[in-house]
Amino acid sequence: MSALCDPPGAASPPRPPLSAQELSQEVKAFLSGLDPVQGTPLSPAAHARCALRLLRCLPPARHAALQHLRGLFDEQVCSHLLQREAGAASPPPKACPGAEVLQEARGALAELVAANPRAWAPGVAAWASELMGQLSSKYAGRPGVPPAASLNELLQLWMSCPATRALLDIYSQCLAAMAGSCPDACVDALLDTSVQHSPHFDWVVAHVGSSFPGTIISRVLSCGLKDFCAHGGGAEAAAAAAGPGGPGDKRAPKIASVVGILGHLASRHAGSIKQELLRMFHESLGSPREHHKATVPFLLQLALMSPALLAAVSPELVDSLKPPVLNQLHQHFSALPRDELEGVVGVVVHLLCHTSAGALRTLRFLLATAAPASVIAAPGPALHEGVREACERLLQLLLLHLQKLVHGRGPAEGPARPVPFLEALRPHVRELCLDALRLERRRCLWQHQLLALLAVHSAPHGAAEALFFLLALARTPEELALAPQLRAGLRAVLPDPLPAAVAAAVAQIHAGRLPEAQLAQLLRNLALLLQPREDGEGGEAALGAALARHLPDLARLLLHPRREPPGPEAAPAAPAASLLDTNRRFTAGPNASGGVWSVFHAGVIGRGPKPAAGGGRRGPEELSRNTLTFLSLVLRCCRGSGPAVGAEAAKAVAAALVEAVCPEAAGAELAWPPEELARATVERDLRILRRFRRHPLLFPLLRLVAGGRPALCYCSVLLRGLLAGLVAHWDACRAGSTLASPWHLRASCALVALLAEGSLLPPVLGNMHELFPELAPFEVHLLLLSVWGYLRENSPLPQKFTFQPELGVFRRDFGRDGDLGKHLAVLHSVLHRNIHRLGLLAGRFYP
Repeated sequence: MSALCDPPGAASPPRPPLSAQELSQEVKAFLSGLDPVQGTPLSPAAHARCALRLLRCLPPARHAALQHLRGLFDEQVCSHLLQREAGAASPPPKACPGAEVLQEARGALAELVAANPRAWAPGVAAWASELMGQLSSKYAGRPGVPPAASLNELLQLWMSCPATRALLDIYSQCLAAMAGSCPDACVDALLDTSVQHSPHFDWVVAHVGSSFPGTIISRVLSCGLKDFCAHGGGAEAAAAAAGPGGPGDKRAPKIASVVGILGHLASRHAGSIKQELLRMFHESLGSPREHHKATVPFLLQLALMSPALLAAVSPELVDSLKPPVLNQLHQHFSALPRDELEGVVGVVVHLLCHTSAGALRTLRFLLATAAPASVIAAPGPALHEGVREACERLLQLLLLHLQKLVHGRGPAEGPARPVPFLEALRPHVRELCLDALRLERRRCLWQHQLLALLAVHSAPHGAAEALFFLLALARTPEELALAPQLRAGLRAVLPDPLPAAVAAAVAQIHAGRLPEAQLAQLLRNLALLLQPREDGEGGEAALGAALARHLPDLARLLLHPRREPPGPEAAPAAPAASLLDTNRRFTAGPNASGGVWSVFHAGVIGRGPKPAAGGGRRGPEELSRNTLTFLSLVLRCCRGSGPAVGAEAAKAVAAALVEAVCPEAAGAELAWPPEELARATVERDLRILRRFRRHPLLFPLLRLVAGGRPALCYCSVLLRGLLAGLVAHWDACRAGSTLASPWHLRASCALVALLAEGSLLPPVLGNMHELFPELAPFEVHLLLLSVWGYLRENSPLPQKFTFQPELGVFRRDFGRDGDLGKHLAVLHSVLHRNIHRLGLLAGRFYP
């Protein structure tokens, strides 16, 4: 028992193991608290040293010894705080009672952990972290202890306390010893303590996280995921977290600590956190393991609870969503029950609405995936159709949720709260207007709805800004029509934004912020809106009234016209004159004050009578030569460096053709309508047929487009108009032979040949044009009807084509289109009726 009487602070040299008798005496002394030799009570220091000896020599006494040492550390913390409250300087370590034993305990635990980390580190780490949490919470309300929100001051206080500093060093040593093998037990203890004692325990989390950022980030996320799975976490848990109850999930309590720890580390280690989150996401896709199936719901719940984490990871996450990843994600969620899947979609929509980081990038990604500008996909894995449908549904739900957030708050509830997604889009109104003015099929409708919501959310300035950009950037009548449509929708919920938009335009003009070309376009657009419409109704009266308020400002544009520098052979220029002054000298006209054009009442200045129509016609040879030159140039542009016509170049030519021939049908659906619905577009179909008859260049251009499969699909409206017009002509024709209508015969043959070359018709149907010169008009009418029927059941859609990398072209497999026999019945009947003349060709029309 000489060990019990060692002088305090004496450096104990290595001792031999205790005998059984000595060990028995140590146990009795520890349990009774009495010196077995003298029978006097042991001092706290001697009692603590007895616990340390049992800790070294008697493994079963480990828990009791550590429990006893809690009192030692508690006493030292209390003593330290009392000294701070008294204002006394901290005495040297040897002057503090129990300070020597504290250092001995620290050294003893360090030796045990270093000697056998696997046996000692998990238990000692749990003991140290739990004790730090208890002490932090116990003394949180003491005078002189900073509040939990002042993390730096709190960390400074506890790091200056020898007891808590020793505990922190002990835990750090345990974590360092296990970092190379299995640190989960140490990290799990940290998470457990954080659950119980946060926010008073946050100073420990901040220090340990800064000391071991890589280990803490990866293992905290791993332990949080395990706890999430153990408590039944999944898609339904993430969906419940987005509900009215808030983002916290009581079934997985550690997730709040995970969010808190990562939040502390985000200021200095945001890159590592982002990298680890992305790694977890990509690693979970395509894996059948249970915890990997729960990874995405776990990450969704993390995002719900921590907007900072969502903002850090969302831009790079969107960039990483390439077709292979999206296909894996679709496969990952396709096995979920419908209600769970709906819950996940709801969580994603909620996150989109409440995040501002990369909002424009996310919006463009959803639009490009749901309705790609070109379905001519680049070489590589094709995107699953379910992915497009999912993105389309996400967009629709996003717009619906934004509408509820913007319009769903009544006046009694106070001012509407900002919507982060729309707030992030406010600086990008010009880009959004440019995107909407492209009029890209379904995208245009979604973009128009989003512009309206953004205008209402950022009213009144946002509405005027959006309307101004639509007026200034539109280049065609179809694009210009978006501005009145937006204004009509906004007037239902806001004061008319048109006067403010006109005022903004005038301010931009006089500030010199508009380039000359854009200024001229803006003025042309305003003039177009003021002109009477084709239906006889007047122009925009409200626009005229708004412009009238700024008439003096607009008139200043006419006072100093720009003069181009004269050329070397130019005649001397006339002195500059003011058109406004000239108009003021005219007094014969009536004074129609109040109208925007009433000042300029002297008529239109022209250059004499217009030349007679039909003059200057060119000869057939010149026309043929010009046509050949133009087609050769277009063909060279479309081919680029390769021998074949490029698909994207052919698509651009197709879009230009539709815009030139029938601009009102630009952006129409590609699906082929039933024959009876063609009656609603008779006027348009006849106009298309007349355009093709008047301009012989159009059929060669269509043939060029057909060579760049599947670009001919984008000319669907022209093909429908041509076919409908030709069907109507042959139905009404009463001649005995098709040779009586030479142009219609050539057009019918060219149209069917185009459809075959563009792979919109199978070869067996595409060869029927060879028969047309030998048939009667009613037979051609029947054959064209069969072509219409085939196209109605097998619409000319680019999705039916697949890219073949070895050939570098798109091909269509007609075997997927179902039974072809019913569409060949009429063709075979016509062949049988004319077998005496067409028998030699019959073999070409049997598949």
